[in-house]
Amino acid sequence: MKGTRTFSKYMIVGLALTLLMVFGMANTARAVEIVDGNHIPAGQVIDDDVFIGGDTVTVDGTVNGDLFAFGNSVTINGVVNGSLVAAGQTIQINGQVNGSVYGGSSSMVVGESTTIERNLYYGGFSLETKPGSQISQDLLVGAYQALLSGDVGRDLQAGLGALHLNGAIGRIVRVEIGDPGSTATGMPTFFTPPGAPAMADPGLYVGDGAKIGGKLTYISPKNQDNAVQVEPAGGIVYQTPQPSQTTASDPSPRIEVNAGRWFLSRLRDLATLLVLGGLVLWLIPGYLTRWVDKLKAEPWPSAGWGFVTLIVGYAGALLLALSIIALAIFLGTITLGGLARTVAGLGFTSLGFAFTIFSLGVSYGSKLVVAFLTGQLVMEKLAPQTTNPKFWSLLAGVVIYVIIRSIPLLGWLVGLAVTLFGLGAIWLVLRPGGKSPEAVAA
Repeated sequence: MKGTRTFSKYMIVGLALTLLMVFGMANTARAVEIVDGNHIPAGQVIDDDVFIGGDTVTVDGTVNGDLFAFGNSVTINGVVNGSLVAAGQTIQINGQVNGSVYGGSSSMVVGESTTIERNLYYGGFSLETKPGSQISQDLLVGAYQALLSGDVGRDLQAGLGALHLNGAIGRIVRVEIGDPGSTATGMPTFFTPPGAPAMADPGLYVGDGAKIGGKLTYISPKNQDNAVQVEPAGGIVYQTPQPSQTTASDPSPRIEVNAGRWFLSRLRDLATLLVLGGLVLWLIPGYLTRWVDKLKAEPWPSAGWGFVTLIVGYAGALLLALSIIALAIFLGTITLGGLARTVAGLGFTSLGFAFTIFSLGVSYGSKLVVAFLTGQLVMEKLAPQTTNPKFWSLLAGVVIYVIIRSIPLLGWLVGLAVTLFGLGAIWLVLRPGGKSPEAVAA
C-alpha cells in the first residue's frame, strides 16, 4: 500500500478546478502541462501552468505559470513564477513563489531561503516560517498553531489556538487566539494529525526579537499582554470575544478584514472535515463505505430516519438526564446517599460520552457521508479509472460542500438537508438489526 501512486491526469485537472473555485483564482483560459510522475528535476523549465500529484511530490525546477501540487508530501525547492496551490499531509517550501500560496495540510514549513512575493493563505494544523523567509504582502491563517520567525511585509490575520511570533510584521496583527489555560482545540493534548509537529502550548507569545509595524489586536478569553515582549508601533488592543465589549477606540473592521475572517472560517471548516474524514478513512473505512452505499440505495428513507434520529437523539438525551437526576434524588431520600452519587456520576459520564459521539455524528459524520458520495459521483464522471479514489472523492466532496455551505440561506438549507440524509444513512446501518447492502444482496 506504500510506494508511489500514479494519479489520473483527468482527476488532477478536475480537483485543481475545484480548488480554483475555493480560492477565487481567476486566470485567463490557457493550456496546461500535466506532469507524468511526481518530480520536476532541477534545470527543467516549464512555460505553462502545471498539475502534479503523487505520494511524494518534489519540484526542483522552474514553473513559468501556476503550480498545483497534491500528495502525501509536497516539497517545492525551485521557482514558481505564478501562484502555488498545494495540499497534502506535509508541505515544505524552500524556493521562490512569485505569486500567492494557497496551502492545506497537517503541517506547512516555509524554509529559510523562501520568498513569497504576494500572499500566503493557509488552513491546517501547523504553519511554521523559518528565520530569513519572506512573505512580501499578507499572511492569513486558520490553524491550531503558527510558529512565525520569518518576515511578513504587510498584515497578519489569523484564527489560532497558539501563536509564537518572533519575526517582523510590516503593518498590523489581528488574531483570534486561544486561552493559554486550555487546549483550545477541542481535541486531547496528546493528539496531533499525521505529519504534524508537536502541539505548542496554546495562547499568544511575541518574542523580544519580533517587530510589529502597526497595531497588535488580539481577541481572547484572557488578557495576554504580559506575553508580548516588544512594543508594537501602533500599541496593543485586547478584546474579549463578545462584540459588545469592543471599545470606540478600535473602529469596526474594514471590509477586507471581514473578508479575511470569512476566508479563515472556510479554511477551518475545510481543514476540520478533511482531518476527520481522513481519520474515518484510516480507522473505519468499511463503515464509511456502508453508509454511503445505504444513502445511495435509500436516499429518501435516509432523510426520514435522519429527521427522526435528530429529534429523538436530542429529546432522548434530555429525558435521560432528567431520569438520572430523578433516580439520584430518589436514592438520596431513602438514605442511600453513596449509591445516589455513584448513579449520578456513572449516569452523567455515560450520557456525556454517548451525547458527544451523537453530536459528532450530527455535526461532522453526516456531512462526511454526503460529501464522500458527492465526490464519488464527481470522480466517476471526471476520472472513473483513477487510483486512490477514496481520498480524492473525500477531498473533492468536502471542497464542494464547503463552497455551497458558505452561500447565505442556500448554504443553511443545504447544511440541514445534508445533516438529515447523512445522519439517516448512518442510523440505518448502525441500528440494531441493520444490514449492509452487501448482506442484503447476499
